Amino acid sequence: MHNIALCYHQAAAPCSMQEGAQLLASAISDDSRTDKPAQYSALLLSVSANDPAALASKLSTINEYCPIAEFIACAQYGKSQSTLEQSKLATYEGQSLEWQISALQNLQPLRKKQIAAELVAANDSGKQLITTIDDALIKAAELKTARDQRLNQAQFAAKSSGVDVQLITAGTAKQLADSVATKGSDQTYWAMCVFVGQAAELNKIKEVL
Repeated sequence: MHNIALCYHQAAAPCSMQEGAQLLASAISDDSRTDKPAQYSALLLSVSANDPAALASKLSTINEYCPIAEFIACAQYGKSQSTLEQSKLATYEGQSLEWQISALQNLQPLRKKQIAAELVAANDSGKQLITTIDDALIKAAELKTARDQRLNQAQFAAKSSGVDVQLITAGTAKQLADSVATKGSDQTYWAMCVFVGQAAELNKIKEVL
């Protein structure tokens, strides 16, 4: 799976989200970029606001729930921009506008969901053993209580990320770029991230966001 992201503070000059989408589309269609994907079905995450503080606030939910490096840097920049003079803004030191290779397990909610599933399996396989211990030892009740508290972590519930999530079906880089180029609004504070991969991978991400 691949991803590529662009936020308002990375643009060479202030621009609207619509113009930013066109910049991102240009990067997607650029064959000279390293680590470009071989397939182009995608999941677009986007968020915009009327001022930097509002954007930082909107990004706070996904940054806590499903951290994405560029979104974290964008929120930090937005907070700085809303409180400090331009010369004192926190500088962006994240990835440049290039494709990045990532795995589903790198996304925090999917990692938590996998751990939850493993704990459920451990719970099921351990029931018979726990019953035996309960019958044999008085202290087993205390052990079972502690164990149940630990296994409560197996309850995973997806949360709203607070960003727009859209699946895009595309067979080529140009098709994806053309679709991305039409997105966005006239707001000047924005952040976008495109995940590209197999449909099954993208649907897993969509389910938890």
